[in-house]
Amino acid sequence: MEYQLIALDLDGTLLNSRKELPEDAVQAIRKVCAAGKTVVFDTGRAVPELADQIALLPEVRYAIFCSGAGLYDTRERKVFGLQPIPDAQTKRILSVARTKDIMPQLVLADRDVIQASQMDRLEHYNMGVYRPMYEKAMTLVPDIYAFAESCTEPFLKINLYHAEVEERIRTRAQLETPELELVYSEISSLECSAAGVSKGSGLERLCGLLNIPLEACIAVGDADNDIPMLRTAGLGIAMGNAPDYVKTAADRIVSDQDHSGCTEAIMLLVKN
Repeated sequence: MEYQLIALDLDGTLLNSRKELPEDAVQAIRKVCAAGKTVVFDTGRAVPELADQIALLPEVRYAIFCSGAGLYDTRERKVFGLQPIPDAQTKRILSVARTKDIMPQLVLADRDVIQASQMDRLEHYNMGVYRPMYEKAMTLVPDIYAFAESCTEPFLKINLYHAEVEERIRTRAQLETPELELVYSEISSLECSAAGVSKGSGLERLCGLLNIPLEACIAVGDADNDIPMLRTAGLGIAMGNAPDYVKTAADRIVSDQDHSGCTEAIMLLVKN
């Protein structure tokens, strides 16, 4: 198979453990794009959280964001193909969250929203490594629940950041329903999306628009929410830092995020 497209997760994959984009990965992306291949970001992040990567790599035209809930054209600066959470489920998620020690993050098409007082407690919710990016990308509100009640725009994803892993497990049990996709991410986060939404479904929709067969796609990731795209693509590649159950879902394993694993995967586009 001659591969035409590679879909890259960001955190734990393209970015190293310091949340930096390594120079060798930048050069690899530029090289394969110059050879006529397509590189896309396939990430749980929202559009505002992609600003640094988009600025550094204008060669990457498309992003699958919010774990598949939306598609983004970086040149046109246009979101499309949105699949929001049903309003009834949004209310249900937040009614559970407000009874717990949780930092909700509400993701809309054009912004991420968190409560201002909780920005000071990112480390408490195991998200301290993201502080520099959050300080640039987040929209802060005084009361996240009041904002949700007054907001008339749909939410594409709701991240529930917990202080403890055990509480995340209990939250998931409370929220399980066929109308939601619930996926673990980070140390103790729970991602809530509309039913059927995943990084795999996002890849399938974008490839349909670009007229690229899924068999001609490579997907690279490291976490729970990457498993659907690893299984959707013609070649699924797990990072060396991925848990064993993610590696089991992949066709191939490369080095870890701090030892050019993603660059290895990217270069398969031209080596092939």
